[in-house]
Parts: sequence; C-alpha cells; structure tokens
Amino acid sequence: MIEIGGLPAHVLLVHAVVVLAPIAGLGAIVYAVARRWWGYLAWPLGVLSLGLVPVTLLTAQAGEQLEKVRPASAVVHEHAQEGDVLKVLSVIFFVLVAAMLMVTYEPFGRRLAFLGGLRSNRIVRGAVLIAGALAGAFYIYQSIITGHSGAASVWAR
Repeated sequence: MIEIGGLPAHVLLVHAVVVLAPIAGLGAIVYAVARRWWGYLAWPLGVLSLGLVPVTLLTAQAGEQLEKVRPASAVVHEHAQEGDVLKVLSVIFFVLVAAMLMVTYEPFGRRLAFLGGLRSNRIVRGAVLIAGALAGAFYIYQSIITGHSGAASVWAR
C-alpha cells in the first residue's frame, strides 16, 4: 500500500482531486462562455486539466490498494465505482480542454497550422466549446459525488 508519512496515500491525494477538479471544471465553463478570458485561462486550464489526469489515476490506485487492506462495505464499493467514473472522466475532460484550446487559443493555433480549416469553422468551434463546458459541469458533479461517497464511507456508520 502506498503511504505518505505513515498515512494511506489515498486519504491525502484525494484532497487534491476534490479541490482541483471542480476548479478545473469551472475554469472550462468560464473559458467556454467568456471569450475575453481566453488569454488568462488557457495555460492554467490546460496545465490543471493535464495535471489532474495522473493525480486522479494515482489517487484511484491508492484507493484500490486501501480497499484491499481494509474491510470493504457496500458504501466503499459504491465509492470505488464513482472513482472509476472519475478516472475516465478525467481523461475525457483533458482531451476536451485540449481540443478547446486548439480551436480557440491563437498561440496554440499558430503551432497547429494543419488545423486551419477546423479552427476557422464556427460550428466546430461552438461544438467543441459546448462539449468542453458540459464536460466541465459533469467533472464538477462527478468529483462532488465521488468525494461525498468517500466521506460517507468513512464517517457514516
């Protein structure tokens, strides 16, 4: 089992996911609806969404190890299932954020000249922004649901 300072790593790493995932989701929503914020949010949103992928996967792995060591109840199994959804969603969210940045943020666009037609297509841009905003909303929801089920598995007895 992965430990940090004698504590199971899951109980420490989970805080990063529970705090940063909703912030990233909110950032994606704001990015999708407020064009004037693109210059301010592009890099932080891209880095945050990329960083959340390994943090989420590592947190889930540590949780699976913890589940093997501790007696598991139905609530713990429910939390594990919610965590599995969050792992997949983390990767999907990153891909959609990357797509949003590719079609909207000019410094990235200059490096991706081969996307010229897609970048200038308003329908593609709108679809990608809507998908990114929806993914952000679902990312917020799923991180809250997963965190709540984890807290319930510890505190509700």
